[in-house]
Amino acid sequence: MSVVMATETGEQHGLINTLANSVSAADAFKNMDPEWKSKAEKMRKEDSKMVKARYINHRGSHERLSKPYCRYAGEPIRMYHLIPGYTYDLPMGFINEINEPLHRPMKRSGLLNKDGVPLPSDKVDGKIHELVPVSF
Repeated sequence: MSVVMATETGEQHGLINTLANSVSAADAFKNMDPEWKSKAEKMRKEDSKMVKARYINHRGSHERLSKPYCRYAGEPIRMYHLIPGYTYDLPMGFINEINEPLHRPMKRSGLLNKDGVPLPSDKVDGKIHELVPVSF
């Protein structure tokens, strides 16, 4: 059981709430081929490993990250509220989800080719949220 952390001003952060999931954990991978099922179970085990990580917000220390996390069927829905500069115990899957470059917004150049497709000068904008593992 995790203890909710609070700042001096009373702002709660870390794992602030856990909600039950209506989907049974037994139904998680029941329709998968045995080969894919074993791979998915291995991924689930890796993603559930708890890691100590420090939260960094590249926009400044006044920004916060509030996000629900539920990666697999049957897992509880965990609500996280993170404050820059603090260290948290987080599941590895949550860390990977936050640090994933594909979830960042694109920085558009505005240039299109003749088919209306953006030119390669479009690129992923800089990181806003980052979780840096402190322990492995």
